[in-house]
Amino acid sequence: MFLTMLCLAPGALGQTSGVISYNGPDVNSEESESMHMPDYLRCDACRVIAYKFTQKLDKMTTRPRGRGEKELLLLSEIIEGLENICDEDWKDTGVKEVEGVKRLSGPGLETKEVPGVTASGQKWPQRLHEMCHMYIGDIGEEQLYGIFKRERNLEKFMCHRKNGHCHPKNLKVKKVNDEL
Repeated sequence: MFLTMLCLAPGALGQTSGVISYNGPDVNSEESESMHMPDYLRCDACRVIAYKFTQKLDKMTTRPRGRGEKELLLLSEIIEGLENICDEDWKDTGVKEVEGVKRLSGPGLETKEVPGVTASGQKWPQRLHEMCHMYIGDIGEEQLYGIFKRERNLEKFMCHRKNGHCHPKNLKVKKVNDEL
């Protein structure tokens, strides 16, 4: 995949001042064929999921309820809200090369703002869907809500704790030139 962008000089409509080229990430067989999230992308995937859970719970808890007061969410609301996140289409998340390393790019990640081509679709939505449901199954909606109420952010708990995918002992990185 290759993308070329023309940059116009301010005030010089029609005159180009340079060309910026981006190559899309080369996708290996694990990334294109496997139904599971590659190990080296699990930290980024966890962070995207934690971000979306946090945003959803924040939105649900800050809206006025009933007579204008904020109440605790019902378990059924928590379950529905988090399940809806997992069942999204995940079009906003894909893989891109950032400084020679394959990374996920999506909401809540610093890689989203890095210029480049993001390869999304294919098997990425299904992988994120499965990981999202895995977190709900392993942790539970009530516990996620309880952590959210205390900390207002789920990333540290879900991703950086001892067994989390972003903990230094579990963190894996795949440099692009490792595949050559």
